[in-house]
Amino acid sequence: MASVVDPQARLPAVLSKVLLLYGAYRLCHNVAFLVGYRLLWPGAMKGHPASLIASRVAASPGFWSELAGTLAVNLGVMGSICVLLNLQRVGTTPLGYLGLTTGLFLGTNSLAAIDLSGVPFLAGTATGLSIGGAETLGYVCLIAATARISTHERQTWWRWQEMFVRVRRLRDVRLSPAEVAVLVLGALLILLAAFRET
Repeated sequence: MASVVDPQARLPAVLSKVLLLYGAYRLCHNVAFLVGYRLLWPGAMKGHPASLIASRVAASPGFWSELAGTLAVNLGVMGSICVLLNLQRVGTTPLGYLGLTTGLFLGTNSLAAIDLSGVPFLAGTATGLSIGGAETLGYVCLIAATARISTHERQTWWRWQEMFVRVRRLRDVRLSPAEVAVLVLGALLILLAAFRET
């Protein structure tokens, strides 16, 4: 298969994916927040692996080691998952779009080092939006920029016996300049959120 950059992958197309995914994420996030607030007891997520890893990172002795640990988790692990999920597609939907469902767990690592007792509601909300909002928008940018990189696909969600079929090799994948710009923007947003979190 020829390694040709899709001419449809212009900046407006990539930005519309970002806006669509971010809107869908906000909807999922708000529903998850309400469900969690109404149904989960205080401290229910403390034993979750994301929270335990975040606590270890937050216990780092210095600023630079904590920043490196935060970036390793947020960009190295979560960012890689967002991009690698896009290597598979079901019908016309890249699996990276399922990264929106991680919204329930973002708060377990973003605020692990911050003691929120005694913090006014608006100050806590602003802190959450400046960290989690930038971080999430960064993940959305990574997903939107790599939505076309699928190398394996299957046609349906419900036939569990159906196997993923290789449609192209990874070395044939090329990102357009617009996708590269959005990918870099996503990485920068995650970096800024990690800096603010540290």
